[in-house]
Amino acid sequence: MSNVELVHQSHCRIGEAVIWSVAEQAIYWSDILGHKVYRYKPLLGEKGTTDCWPVKQNITSIGFSKNDTLVGTLYDGFYALDIINDSHTKISAPNIDYTAIRFNDGAVDTHGQYWSGTMHTDDPMNNSLGELYRFDEAGKSSLQDEDYHCTNGPCFTSDGSIMYHTDTLIRQKVYRCELDKVGNLISRSTFIHFDKEGTYPDGMCLDKDENLWVALWGGWGVNQYSPDGTLLQHIKLPVAQVTKCVFGGENLDTLYITSASEYLSDEDSANQPLAGCLFSYKTNTQGKAENLYLDSGQNLRHNSYNNSYTKRR
Repeated sequence: MSNVELVHQSHCRIGEAVIWSVAEQAIYWSDILGHKVYRYKPLLGEKGTTDCWPVKQNITSIGFSKNDTLVGTLYDGFYALDIINDSHTKISAPNIDYTAIRFNDGAVDTHGQYWSGTMHTDDPMNNSLGELYRFDEAGKSSLQDEDYHCTNGPCFTSDGSIMYHTDTLIRQKVYRCELDKVGNLISRSTFIHFDKEGTYPDGMCLDKDENLWVALWGGWGVNQYSPDGTLLQHIKLPVAQVTKCVFGGENLDTLYITSASEYLSDEDSANQPLAGCLFSYKTNTQGKAENLYLDSGQNLRHNSYNNSYTKRR
């Protein structure tokens, strides 16, 4: 575990939605089931500062807009997020049964559109009802793909031609999806298949060389793959359920990694006292700044995040 450091003992039930703000030089992440959002700001030569906000709903993914506001998904759709006041404005939601289905992981593509997928709320292992949606700059949703057990980890190459996406459960696959010039999904093929029982691909990110970094639920770490699918390295963590990773830091060379403590047995919990915490790993490469959601100007007009944050700086 060389170069792996404990950043914050958040002990999330399911840590997720980790994202780096270049503007704030801070990392955000959520505890989906613990109903919290965290922000950690590293300080040069010091430990750093952490803020934590309780939320009433499950925040499953977070992104930034061109207006420096937060957007993301709650269980029932795509929202403008005001985490400080826990007041969120729904932008759009497909017409699906949210008593059985919820949104999960999401990200902004190179065109400034927001992607997020769904999953069965209670029993995704036995229900492939998950779908993949894209929300354009006007907030309109479009169904892009379907037949998933647990959608996870959308991330995009710099030119916007390829999206990597995961069906975490049962199929244990990372897909390579071709996109057209405006960001519509054209085709889907298997990029990596994890055939080892108990190891599931979860959230992902790309570095500047388009190498793919995959968090491994049940796999005790993060794998790095070349664009042709060659395994380059395995970063071992002291926790089994690794959920998502993103590049951050001043030089975008630090990998921040979330994890989960939910579903562990008493014995596993005792052997993993840091389960659910946030970790970092100093890499020898760099990531890319997050894409920004190009809101048309109407969707975020009620979002008071900027003013709330400024008053509390």
